Amino acid sequence: MRKSLGHPGWTLVVMVGALLAGLGCEEQTVTPGLASAPNQPSLEGGPMPAREAKQMAERCIANLPAADADNRKLRRTFEERIVVMLACSDPIQRVEAAGDLGELRRGEAIDALLLAAGDGEPERAVRVAAITSLGWIGDESCALSVAQRLNDPAVDVRITAAKTLARLSNPATLDALTRALHDPEARVRSAAVSALGWLRDPKAAPALMSAMKDPDVNVRAAAAGALGLLGDPKVSPALIEALQDSAPLVRYLSASALGKLGAANATTALEPLRKDPDPAVRKAAQLALKKLHPDE
Repeated sequence: MRKSLGHPGWTLVVMVGALLAGLGCEEQTVTPGLASAPNQPSLEGGPMPAREAKQMAERCIANLPAADADNRKLRRTFEERIVVMLACSDPIQRVEAAGDLGELRRGEAIDALLLAAGDGEPERAVRVAAITSLGWIGDESCALSVAQRLNDPAVDVRITAAKTLARLSNPATLDALTRALHDPEARVRSAAVSALGWLRDPKAAPALMSAMKDPDVNVRAAAAGALGLLGDPKVSPALIEALQDSAPLVRYLSASALGKLGAANATTALEPLRKDPDPAVRKAAQLALKKLHPDE
């Protein structure tokens, strides 16, 4: 957090006082658009009215377990941060509030963060902060909602969504991540490839092997690393072919992946890399061969 929640100047009175006084956080008229349930508030068109933000905060607070229900400090913090994130017209404050909710690591904030991550939030920095915080909380139940942000018009939001899905590792996001491999932005494709690897689902193998031929070196490198995480020696042909890649990073990660997979059929292809011009590649090949033939 940029400012500790326990700092003596960080009080509910100051923040809500500014909110109600209209110092950048006044009520605004909004158009419903993101409602996922009856009477669900929306950020369509910008920050929502403060009263609706407080209602959203109350719903989140109502989800607190009985052991925390009487924790006044926690309740105040939740209300304060959620109201600022959803209702304040200052995007910097909304970003900081979203980050603070992530640092709390409380799943009860998920609904509010999903709202701030959605189409109705006009500031991409707020969407990025909210999605990042969902990753910090780490509850895979929100993964499908985060996967929807892979279609966000902003590149940095799509990248953040893919990276967050890597943290959440929910198998249900495999299809969405596979589609993201066709994103026009290489950084999105690379992040989606890495997330597929962390799923450790053999069903991701065809998409990852296809990504080994991506025109971007970072995507190919990420695909090599991801294939190594799958634990399936059947993907070794794609990695063996990549040992001839022009990029040292791809050769390095492909050799390392073959060692992890115990791909005995890679021995012949790995041997020439002992003399690769890149020292890291040579080291990776040597280690891989040692794993494949520990008695030699």
